[in-house]
Amino acid sequence: MKKINLLTILVLFLATFNITAQCKARQIVKECKPSIAPYQYDSYALTEINFDASKGHVIEVEFTAFAGQQYKLVFCTSGFSEEVKLNIYDKNQRTKKRNKIYANENGIDKHWSFEPTKAGTYYIDYEIPKSLDGKTKVGCMVMLIGYKE
Repeated sequence: MKKINLLTILVLFLATFNITAQCKARQIVKECKPSIAPYQYDSYALTEINFDASKGHVIEVEFTAFAGQQYKLVFCTSGFSEEVKLNIYDKNQRTKKRNKIYANENGIDKHWSFEPTKAGTYYIDYEIPKSLDGKTKVGCMVMLIGYKE
């Protein structure tokens, strides 16, 4: 009985490791970093995306821009071929009166960027479609952040 439980735990651990191993942030950052130029690279934000076999969903990520600096955001994807759409708002999902600052109707392009026009918090909504092949899977989105004073 103990062998079966130990085997189950080992299989679950390996499955979890395999899912997280897809999001190799350092490698993705290295590949996409040239797209930040002529801005100074600052940091990145990693978002793990779960593709459901039956339905899509929205993931919201915050980005705060400080006064006196210009920012450039570059979105890079890995581990999926589904078309994720991107919308940027001035307020979060819970707010009824929010303004759409950007809508990417054709999905995210690896070298797509955004420069906020004023200081404040921006809300980036990733519209995640259902899985193309009908299987639940995981991919990742890396948002590179660059700045210019």
